[in-house]
Formats: sequence, C-alpha cells, structure tokens
Amino acid sequence: MRTARGGLAVSLGVLVFAALACNFSASTANISDLKLSKDKAATQTTNSFAATETVYAVATISNAPGAVKVKGRLSIEDVEGEQAGPVPGLETTLDLPGSGTATYTFSPPSSGFPKGKYKVEVFMLNENGEQKDQKSASFTVN
Repeated sequence: MRTARGGLAVSLGVLVFAALACNFSASTANISDLKLSKDKAATQTTNSFAATETVYAVATISNAPGAVKVKGRLSIEDVEGEQAGPVPGLETTLDLPGSGTATYTFSPPSSGFPKGKYKVEVFMLNENGEQKDQKSASFTVN
C-alpha cells in the first residue's frame, strides 16, 4: 500500500509540474556571438582599427523561436575630449524573423574616429520590446 501512495504522489507532482510548464514560455534565444571586423562578412575579426576604417559588428542570434529585434550601437569608453556613452546617431535596430545574424556598419566621420577606446553594444529584444540578452565588444582606434 505504501508504494501505491508514493507512486500517486509522484504522478500528481509530475502532472502539476507539466501544467505549470505549459503556462511558461521560457525562451533560450540569445546573442551567441558578437564579432568586430574590418569586413562585412567578419572574416577578419579584430579589436583594433585605424581612424579611417569602417567598423563592422556581426551579432549571431541563436535559438530564437520567432521574430526578434536586435539593436546595435556604438559607444565611447575612453576618448580624450569626449564624454563616455552612446554616440548620438550611431544606433540601428534590425528586425530578424528568428535566429540569424545582425550586421551593423559604423562608418567613420570625414575626419576619422578620434583615437581611443570604444565599444559596440548589441541588445536582443522580444516582440514586446523587452530586452532578453545583451553583448558588447570593445575596440581601440589607433
């Protein structure tokens, strides 16, 4: 008799867990990789750029069950004479139908990027605009 009650308790526990799991829609979608490169295909990854070079950032989105928004922006970390934080006008949001890559292009101003430390920040948002993941990659301009 003791075994029958134990089995019943385990069975009920499994049923309750299954019912609760059906109400959760936990997603494992994430930014699995972020590469900085001197070319759009990210075949030459680097963290050092010349002042006149274009910076390409390629974010890989994995396990996305549906549409996601991926926002990329350039931020200043340590540049003489400049305030740290996002660079105005250098933020782009891309819509992806699911897993894939989001590629961002940051072209230097006509005078070139000032020497110093920068970072690219990428944010993955769900269809409601809620942030689900974030990655950043730092680089220097010499």
